[in-house]
Amino acid sequence: MSQQQEEQKAIPLDKLTPQQLLQIKKQIEEEVQSLSQSLSQFRIANAKYEESKVILKRLDQTPKDNDLLVPITASLYVPGRLINPQSIMIDYGTGYFVERNTEQGSHFCDRKLQLLKESQDKLSNIINQKKQFMDKLNIELQKRVLQVQQIQQQQQQQQQKKQ
Repeated sequence: MSQQQEEQKAIPLDKLTPQQLLQIKKQIEEEVQSLSQSLSQFRIANAKYEESKVILKRLDQTPKDNDLLVPITASLYVPGRLINPQSIMIDYGTGYFVERNTEQGSHFCDRKLQLLKESQDKLSNIINQKKQFMDKLNIELQKRVLQVQQIQQQQQQQQQKKQ
């Protein structure tokens, strides 16, 4: 559906009740929170690929038959020996690993970083749009509150005149 079609189907905020406005606001807040968490996950993945690129550069400079510790969990390591520092295994996901050289590994990281950046930019734009819509909702809610207060003041003034 195009944005123009969506705008034609949109209901003006001034036609909604305060309860409906509050419900929409709550829904948008939850969406923004969820999208923000996704954006945080993208940033974490971004940092991992940046770190991988740095490690690949260091690996190129590491001598053959170098002793090292190989992580088997986040806190467990086993001793190992680097046989070929130019050969790496890349995890393509879902259990698929591909043997590549360090230059190809660096290019892989660059592609992933580019994809992450594009996704982050799109997600940031969506979050900003939703926040702008929330601002409009807040303005409409404030208008409604002011209207109710004005009506109450007028009613009080009319009651005072009657007395």
